Amino acid sequence: MLTTNIITGKILLKSGLHIGGNKDTMQIGGIDNPVIKNPLTNMPYIPGSSLKGKMRFLLEHYYDLVQGDGKIPGLEVDGKENKIAVIFGHLEHTEDSTDTKPTRIIFSDCNIIGAREEDGNINSNIESLKEKMLSTFVEAKTEVAINRITGTAQGGALRTIERVPAGVVFDLHIVLKNYEKSDEDNLEIIKKGLKLLENDALGGSGSRGSGRIEFLDLQVDGASIDLKSIQL
Repeated sequence: MLTTNIITGKILLKSGLHIGGNKDTMQIGGIDNPVIKNPLTNMPYIPGSSLKGKMRFLLEHYYDLVQGDGKIPGLEVDGKENKIAVIFGHLEHTEDSTDTKPTRIIFSDCNIIGAREEDGNINSNIESLKEKMLSTFVEAKTEVAINRITGTAQGGALRTIERVPAGVVFDLHIVLKNYEKSDEDNLEIIKKGLKLLENDALGGSGSRGSGRIEFLDLQVDGASIDLKSIQL
């Protein structure tokens, strides 16, 4: 048996997003930490691996699967099947075991489709938005380390990071594959993962305000879903 669920929607940035990319050149006074960009368009995007990794991390902690010894949870935890390992994929090669599970879920890279303006509507005219922001959907954010004793800035501690600004909207496309009868409840787990992501942060500097997101227009196989109804 093989069935699929297609999850689509939009990702709205409620605060600036920083997912780091490569810096090819060093510039005095330049950006210390650029965001990842498509090399053909120079436009930022959200790698599917970032969504997958953060959602798996949150779900493993939510279901109390993280072991005290620091080991990665296997296919079984305390004698019970680890559904997160089943959904997100697992490969284990030890002397006693070669257990594997194929990945049930596919996260596509998320591309910019517009930005939400003051009236709440999404402006999808990419070129006009570039002109309005005078950039390809990036902002420079300067941060400084604070001495916790004196409350003053520490000398030489200035750093400038690049972020995608709040209000930018990305597309979302996830494919969930179901191979077995027991996979039928996997969709509910993924809905919880989306809710956990909204309550947490995506990318870097989450504890300093970056990476807050909201999912809009979520659908599963064309039917709308409301994350507000998901109980955690």
